[in-house]
Amino acid sequence: MQEYMIWIWLGVFVLSFILEAITQDLVSIWFGLGALVCVCISGFTEWWVQLIVFVAVSAIALLATRPLVKKILDRNERKTNSDDYVGQKVKTITDVTKFDGGEVKLNGIVYTAILMEDSDETIEKDIVVEVVAIKGNRLVIKKI
Repeated sequence: MQEYMIWIWLGVFVLSFILEAITQDLVSIWFGLGALVCVCISGFTEWWVQLIVFVAVSAIALLATRPLVKKILDRNERKTNSDDYVGQKVKTITDVTKFDGGEVKLNGIVYTAILMEDSDETIEKDIVVEVVAIKGNRLVIKKI
């Protein structure tokens, strides 16, 4: 088995980078790095040592760099003006029920509103509520 380990590690290396190219979610690149180190040491160490090195290098690379890389990549996320609606206090202009929904007015615009999924209450007209999420084109609200 020892003479085939270099090919196994090369296969893991190539597959992890192919998977990374497909997903682009920084999941498998760390395993590619671990496999590359194992390719370098496969000629003079036992397979079980290589496995330990693979796990250790992959884990260290993942723990050391993933939070930093994710922080950098999350900067590219675009927020829309609708993200500003979450947390806003609005007034209902019709009754809002679990089954029918209702309407609220926010910034002079009338929106369809629905209750949070775990809410069974009915919110009457002219009650101040909080927008907790946006689901499709409806505002999800809860009573304050």
